[in-house]
Amino acid sequence: MPARYLVRFDDICPTMSWSIWQQVEQTLCAHGVRPILAVVPDNKDSKLQIEPPRPDFWEWLREKYNRGWTIGVHGYQHLYETEDAGLLGVNARSEFAGLPLERQREKIAKALAIFHQQGIRPQVFVAPAHSFDRNTLIALRSNGIEVISDGFFLKPVRWLEVTWIPQQMWQFRAMPFGVWTICYHHNRFSERDLQRFARDVARFASSIISLEDAVRLADRARSTGDMTFYRLWQKALLLKLRVKGIAAFRRAQ
Repeated sequence: MPARYLVRFDDICPTMSWSIWQQVEQTLCAHGVRPILAVVPDNKDSKLQIEPPRPDFWEWLREKYNRGWTIGVHGYQHLYETEDAGLLGVNARSEFAGLPLERQREKIAKALAIFHQQGIRPQVFVAPAHSFDRNTLIALRSNGIEVISDGFFLKPVRWLEVTWIPQQMWQFRAMPFGVWTICYHHNRFSERDLQRFARDVARFASSIISLEDAVRLADRARSTGDMTFYRLWQKALLLKLRVKGIAAFRRAQ
């Protein structure tokens, strides 16, 4: 099977950058793309307070939900409580990893209650900072969520009693095969980023699938080959992050 792509937007909340989002949404709608919207249901993170809150946020989100866009639970309040990098080992900060099971279960239940009050039933969990642990997965399952958007696999797999829809890239790249989720943070978009996003979506539109399509591809348990690819991709990503961090430090001197 040729490569397939999913598009995911993190940090969706009432105070995000709506001026940038308007242009993003125009591109998505023009090409019939149904992205994953990773929503912070009760945002308390000041870094996500970009513009005045949109008063009709939940009405807007319900409209997207009813159109078939995927709504993801992007944590609860987007506040980091630990320095635990969790299962992925990418970022040493977390809203969930390292916390007791009951505390994690409580957070997820509160997050879902907000969505349910608004008539929205999220289908997938998206951990802030890619940080979660095995207790997070148990807490998710006990609250009815069995799909996560994360991990460095080549295609969707079943592992630890949940379905993993891998998320490996932060911009489109032509790949020969596999299922690839591109994660965007539109609050940080420059005009150049917007232009590139529009070009990439136009180029890859025929290969972009929905979360439901991806879940149907999770037809097997995780294999040894999956874990080999996972570890290689993880090492490459961590090396890239380390190099970028060194470069940023040198620029600041």
